Amino acid sequence: MFRVFLTVAAVLAVLLAAPLRASAETVAYKCNVRGAGEYDWIQPLIFIAHDRLSGRVVVSDAMILAFNDGQPVEGRLDVDNARRTTFTWKVKVILQASPVTLSYRGTYIKGSGEFSVLGSIPGETMTRGGVCQVDRLGD
Repeated sequence: MFRVFLTVAAVLAVLLAAPLRASAETVAYKCNVRGAGEYDWIQPLIFIAHDRLSGRVVVSDAMILAFNDGQPVEGRLDVDNARRTTFTWKVKVILQASPVTLSYRGTYIKGSGEFSVLGSIPGETMTRGGVCQVDRLGD
């Protein structure tokens, strides 16, 4: 539970540190991922925050915080239409003394609240699904 608090606090701290013209335009996705374990590259709880005015995307989970000095990573809005919103992000980690970049693609389905996330490293891919709670920050 403490990890969840740290993850939420880190995402909010990064978003609020940058000047936001209208905080009501920041959308937060709290995504619970089924079948993911705390030692998997896809974590059981992923937070994504998107400032619609500036386009800024911030992503956090327990692994990101562990490998990125307690800070979330910047992401990118890839698709946003009437049906879905898709974000991409990368996480640099050290595995067995070798640097590796994990690439992620997370898609939120607007009609159902379903979430799918794909994580990949060269030669291997993992996919998981779940659901997101979506809130506007600052309302």
